Amino acid sequence: MSNVRTEFGFERTECSCEECIQFCLSLPGSLIPADLEAISSHLGYRDLVQFAVENLLASPGAIVSDGKSLIRVPTLVPQRGPGGACKFLRDNRCSIHANAPYSCAFFRAEQDQREADARSLRGIQAIAQEWSAGGIYARLWMLLHSMGLVAPSPIEARERMRREAHEKKKRAGGMARKV
Repeated sequence: MSNVRTEFGFERTECSCEECIQFCLSLPGSLIPADLEAISSHLGYRDLVQFAVENLLASPGAIVSDGKSLIRVPTLVPQRGPGGACKFLRDNRCSIHANAPYSCAFFRAEQDQREADARSLRGIQAIAQEWSAGGIYARLWMLLHSMGLVAPSPIEARERMRREAHEKKKRAGGMARKV
């Protein structure tokens, strides 16, 4: 029997390359409903509300098509440190690696787009089901949002990540010319 973590039939990915760490620095991954219990228990919390208030943010979430129009599915994401990095990133390593959020643990920067889209869709479907049912995921999101514990939109975070990567390449190019 394998100890590899699986969700929705997908196996966890393993990577700590610079490109993947860039996501931790700029765009921490969203949680699926199953992550709430896994991460809170791992961190020793017995109260999901306390865990959420101390560790999570309400994100505007993913924009997806329902076949007729674009809809937004609000998500929960890890809180960020002063520089915007995931609060669980320490010394460029994930401090909750074994229980990292679905959108961290099941994706990698060089992943095939079709594979990434399939994985993303399953996570978003699970979150959307929680919203439809008025589940704890949705209720925690509403609580965090009402408290002002809100993450920047993923669109803003991706743009920041692109700018930072561009600046890093420019600096590296400048260093090469100086040598």
